[in-house]
Amino acid sequence: MKKYNLLVALSLGIAFISCSNKKNLEKNVISIDTTQLKRTYSANEEAKFTLKTVENAEIDSVAYFLDNKKIGSVKNNDVLKYALNQEKLGKKEVKAIAYADNNTREFDYTIEIVSAFNPIEYDYKIIKTYPHDQNAYTQGLEFHKGILYESTGNGEGGGSTGKGTGKKGKSSVRKVDYKTGKVIQINELDDIIFGEGCTILNNKLYQLTYLNKEAFTYNLETLAKEETLKYFADVEGWGLTNDGEFLYMSVGSEKIYKVNPKTFELVDTISVYSPKGALPYINELEWVDGKIYANVYGYNSIVIIDPKTGALEGLINFNDLLNLTTYHDDRDVFNGVAYNPETKTFFVTGKNWDKLFEIQIIK
Repeated sequence: MKKYNLLVALSLGIAFISCSNKKNLEKNVISIDTTQLKRTYSANEEAKFTLKTVENAEIDSVAYFLDNKKIGSVKNNDVLKYALNQEKLGKKEVKAIAYADNNTREFDYTIEIVSAFNPIEYDYKIIKTYPHDQNAYTQGLEFHKGILYESTGNGEGGGSTGKGTGKKGKSSVRKVDYKTGKVIQINELDDIIFGEGCTILNNKLYQLTYLNKEAFTYNLETLAKEETLKYFADVEGWGLTNDGEFLYMSVGSEKIYKVNPKTFELVDTISVYSPKGALPYINELEWVDGKIYANVYGYNSIVIIDPKTGALEGLINFNDLLNLTTYHDDRDVFNGVAYNPETKTFFVTGKNWDKLFEIQIIK
């Protein structure tokens, strides 16, 4: 037998009392030792986990978990050292389970892991400028076999945070001759639907909706709608891209969700972080050479994200582009990024902008 018939309580100094063993717990309250922990860690740091115990209290072992994934265990109450570079960025629930005399007790503690490196600032140069439909409230752009596919919102009160000011146009998916700006083919949505980001995977065009909690698929040849897929959760739809197998969906926060293209079931979650913390308002997405290029809503910029960790690796500032477009009452924010693999250049525009810019990012 151990010196104490111990039920272990782990908390931030808060004892959870069992009525059947109250006196014993009062004598042997254990908490996570917060002197060994921080709330925020850089990804290149090491966390040290241990328990705070009363004098002479004994523990057989302690197991530790991050987001329900076991990261290690120790005998007695030894310190567990864990390198956080093994983890994706974001908030993590730490769980410790202590064992003593065939009894267990567990409690949680939250830490946050931020990026260890400042993003690199890249420059760009304009290769060419093309006309763009200024009545297109652009939400998504995608190149496929030389044709530019575009999804638009209806401009009535929002989409992508609901702060849009545009009052023209309808939600749609369309094929565009990017050199002339001419719409080759279009499918307009009902007025009650606000279209959002789009991407092409497995010979299908996918489009998100802002508030309907569902995505649509379209026939690439005819643009006829084929399927309606319910979102995995009660979230907004913002940006969309794919890695050739899975879809990646932004919802207006720092989170990007990896989903099954057939069912829209959640596969994984990415949280976008710089060393300063989470980066919210991730919007239009584009997958290029294993990285996610994303527009940040409300900013004339694109960020480069490592999808394996969520780390913000690069930043391109496009503040000068707005002044190269024609002002009109419905002209709105920078939005829309597409990569053309044939030219190895990016194409960017904005909501109700009259120009589409072909650019080269200078690394």
